[in-house]
Amino acid sequence: MNKGRVLLFVFLLLMSTQAGLATAKKNQKFNSSSGCGCHSGGAGGVTPVLSGLPSTYTPGSTYSLSIGMTGNPLSGGFNIEVSKGALSNPGTAAQVSSNGFQATHTTWTSTSWTVDWTAPSSGAGAVQVDLAVLHGNGQQTSDGDLYGTSSTTLNEEVSSNAAPSITNLALTPETPTTSDDITAAYTFSDDDGDPESGTSFAWHLNGVHQPAHTATVLPASATTRGDAWYVVVTPSDGVDDGAPETSNTLTVVNSLPVVTSIGVSSETPDTNDDVTFTFATDDDDGDPVTTEVRWLLDGSVVESMNQATTLPALATRPGDVWSVELRASDGFETSGWFSSPDLVIDSSNQAPTVSDLALNPMAPTSSDDLTLTWTEDDGDGDAIVDREIIWKNGGIPVAEANGMSTLPSTMTTKGEVWTVNIRVSDGLAWSLWAEMINIVIENAPPTVAHLNLTSASFSSADDLHLSFEVNDHDGDSSSISTVAWYRNGTLQSGAGNSTTLSASHLVRGDAWHAVASFGDGESTVQATTPSIVVLNAVPQITVIWDSNSTALAPLEPMVQIVDADDDDVTTTYAWYKNGFRDAALANITAVPAEKLAPGQTWTLEVEASDGASTADPVQSTFTVPNLLPRAEITLVSSNVWFNEETVLSAESSTDLDGEIVTYRWTMDGLSASGAEATFVLTSDETVTLTVTDNDGDEHSTTIDLVVSIGPSVQDLQLVYDGEEEVTLAWTWTGESTAFNVLRNGVVVGTTNETAFVDLPPISGTNTYTVQPQNDERVFINGADSGSILTSVGEVKAPAPSDALGFGLGGVLLLALAFLQWRVYRGGGRS
Repeated sequence: MNKGRVLLFVFLLLMSTQAGLATAKKNQKFNSSSGCGCHSGGAGGVTPVLSGLPSTYTPGSTYSLSIGMTGNPLSGGFNIEVSKGALSNPGTAAQVSSNGFQATHTTWTSTSWTVDWTAPSSGAGAVQVDLAVLHGNGQQTSDGDLYGTSSTTLNEEVSSNAAPSITNLALTPETPTTSDDITAAYTFSDDDGDPESGTSFAWHLNGVHQPAHTATVLPASATTRGDAWYVVVTPSDGVDDGAPETSNTLTVVNSLPVVTSIGVSSETPDTNDDVTFTFATDDDDGDPVTTEVRWLLDGSVVESMNQATTLPALATRPGDVWSVELRASDGFETSGWFSSPDLVIDSSNQAPTVSDLALNPMAPTSSDDLTLTWTEDDGDGDAIVDREIIWKNGGIPVAEANGMSTLPSTMTTKGEVWTVNIRVSDGLAWSLWAEMINIVIENAPPTVAHLNLTSASFSSADDLHLSFEVNDHDGDSSSISTVAWYRNGTLQSGAGNSTTLSASHLVRGDAWHAVASFGDGESTVQATTPSIVVLNAVPQITVIWDSNSTALAPLEPMVQIVDADDDDVTTTYAWYKNGFRDAALANITAVPAEKLAPGQTWTLEVEASDGASTADPVQSTFTVPNLLPRAEITLVSSNVWFNEETVLSAESSTDLDGEIVTYRWTMDGLSASGAEATFVLTSDETVTLTVTDNDGDEHSTTIDLVVSIGPSVQDLQLVYDGEEEVTLAWTWTGESTAFNVLRNGVVVGTTNETAFVDLPPISGTNTYTVQPQNDERVFINGADSGSILTSVGEVKAPAPSDALGFGLGGVLLLALAFLQWRVYRGGGRS
């Protein structure tokens, strides 16, 4: 009997003798968590060891369990059973039942095992964990083996943790293709502030859960065109799961096919070569792909070549630039055009060559034109028909210089580094580029445009000056550094290092020149002036006028004559009045006062000669100034009374060298003219007098007039006797004076008394005015008026109190009218 048959026998025996126990097996033993009675050693001889179980379980958490036993078994087995939750992830020599409630051994040689247990969901209640272990002696029989059991009850952990939540769950991109990963994005929230931990993702394809995908990203490899995907996200903070959220559903759209490569048979074919091409396409959806082909010549599509797989040699010319483009279609969409590298058509012609590049000058400055020379050759003997020259400044091409064999200095600047490239063509092919590099533009020294000696006279009367113009092509600041002066060819060290040679060094007949050096900080140049000979010094004439000269005194300028060579000088004088020569004043140094008048223009012409040279005549002109008139106001009236005439006089005004021709009076917007003016004032005023002389010059002065109240007629009484007489009586507040009596505006008499009797000729209302007068004025404000009603039978002559007759009354009436006219017309207000 072999061992297998012995175990089967023992198993059947135990099954017949012990209820509730299962027969042991070397490779597994399910449903034996309460022990195995088939082994003769019996129960209780060994203690199971189970680690990894928590004191209380957290719903949904997974725990790693380790199973063993006491003692030193040589072989063994186990069976563990849980009432809730699920066993998984068995270790070496262990296995889990299909329902996940049990685990057991897979071989008899192991004595320890591992398995994971995932706790049930929240609210499942207590969990029973039963374990049985077999302590074997390694004989593979049931004799001498022991077994032990244990049972553990686990309660669910009660947590105060707040479950997390998510919002804003969305899938991106919105229109994925089979080449796009689909990503779940959301906002995680936890009221306890717990970090996210253990969030689960359940992806669904066309409504069916796909347990293989549990991450936030669904890889593109999992998708197919037309799939409808969504995800259910269950948030977790590592303690509790939150409420699951379901995302939007995305439908996977078609992936655009692409042309991944184009290869041509030659990128530099000549006119004898056909050109073919190969290509590769790809479609993420695995759709069959068709292609369109087009050929381009110098960037333009050649319609006749569409769908051609070969570019025939007969269609090409030397220098043509061809390319082939493809685009792919999967029956749903078409890709963009994909282009091959450019195909530059060559020729069997031998290209020309360029050599022996040279530059003149070899060390150019910024003021030099750069001339390029070279040798060109064509092995076929073809004529060179074209040339390309490219100048580069600091490695950057200068388009304006393209094609120039001579680069003008106007395009270069000190310190620049230039390169020149040249190639030539025989009409069929271009030579290789020939290059000259590191052409450094050096500093250009200053250039002296002109250097001369200048002087007002080139005699000992005037300094010699160095006149020069210096230019610098680089724009550097140039300056004169040294000046050396030479007299009759000999350096004069005492002349100094100055651009000016003092006239004190000059002697008539000497020859002078100067040598000057100029620099820009880097380079120096030297130049020599032409030589000059010191000439005879012409006498110098200066005429100085006394600015205070007037027509009231002789006109005598100061004449200064200087001869730098100290020669004897003779002089002549000529005088011109208003441009006409006055012969009577020949060689006279002064014009007598009696010949002078304001406004005259006198010119003195002076000539001087030292016997060798005669100075140019010097003319100097002086205009006799006009002396301003002087305005002066005299107050003629003895008093300035309110509303009475005030007389002012300008007779005291003077003009020393002419006469006053106009008098102008102004006061508060009013004006008058004449040597005398009369004003009637009602307030304090300032009167201005402006006088003008016969040369049009003016002078003004003012007088302030302060008004006071003058005397007046008061208490005028009018008494009618009922028949023919009207008696007037009044008082006078001033000194004795005469009074005009006016009836209805007409003077009817004059009296020196303060009473008057009148015989009005007609009946009715008569208005009487008593008007005082003296030698200065007829009173205006001092008069008084009144009216009275009379009834007269016959006309009688009026009778003044001091009978002076009607003749005198008429004269006074005319005088009064004249005075009134004078006040308001002749000298009064305008």
